[in-house]
Amino acid sequence: MMDVFHVLRPTKALVEWLKERDVPAWMDLYRPHVWSEMGFHGDHDYVGQGEDGVTFLKLAVLANFLDRLESATLASSRELEAHDAVTRRVLTELLGPPPLTVETFDRWWVLECAEGLHSVESTLAHTPVRTLRQVRGPEQRSPTVEAHRSSYAAIAISGGPRPVGAWWDDAIRARDEDAPRLQCAVSWVLERLAEKTPHRTCSVWTRAFSLDVPVEDVLHVPGWTLHGRDLARHEGIQLTLENFEWGLETWTFAYQVYAGARRAALSGAAYLELEKDEHGWKVRSGSLKP
Repeated sequence: MMDVFHVLRPTKALVEWLKERDVPAWMDLYRPHVWSEMGFHGDHDYVGQGEDGVTFLKLAVLANFLDRLESATLASSRELEAHDAVTRRVLTELLGPPPLTVETFDRWWVLECAEGLHSVESTLAHTPVRTLRQVRGPEQRSPTVEAHRSSYAAIAISGGPRPVGAWWDDAIRARDEDAPRLQCAVSWVLERLAEKTPHRTCSVWTRAFSLDVPVEDVLHVPGWTLHGRDLARHEGIQLTLENFEWGLETWTFAYQVYAGARRAALSGAAYLELEKDEHGWKVRSGSLKP
């Protein structure tokens, strides 16, 4: 089982209906929405299963809109009274009387199956820097931003917002810091794990981001042999970067200490906070458990 994603879009008829009635934008009926459900793409168990799954999702969408209408009907907040009144008026006319059916859905909305879910953060973390450098952002602020220069002071942006190209360059520079940051973190962890094993071999896995070259080419801890291979059933430490947060610089490692056995003799986690000063990266605080 896996999450299947769909994009819910208003039909042309719905867009025209909304404009005719001057429905406010805050109701979010003009815009597409992403829906997910647990299941399989297509006909996994029988012919027509994919179509049945889409029909089931349509019913859930209708139920969601009906719940929104009922919530507005039962609401007692005086602060939102005007909003609730608009919601009741628009959704009552749009949905019609229950029971709501697939025909109601097909009149106002369409579903598009999305083949995958991608994220900016994952792309930046796992795309080689050399590839990122082949994409260039605009060097000037957009016409929309320029047309609203008076808003800069309201949000206290000195000199105004930077062009998107500057954002992109910052993201690439941050990736350039991946190896130095990882070097700092791994050195700190291994220094404290050294007493738990006489073996000075460590396998480092970086799940949270991808280094552009093998671990042994960029990480160097005196007295240790580092590599990116699986260490299971051998001797030494296997260190896995489970998670880290850009900006906050919080890092979480899982470690396993092997002594030639099939299973790890000892396992635990390391939690670190890093910071950078004029001398480079350093560990602000950290702990091992156990």
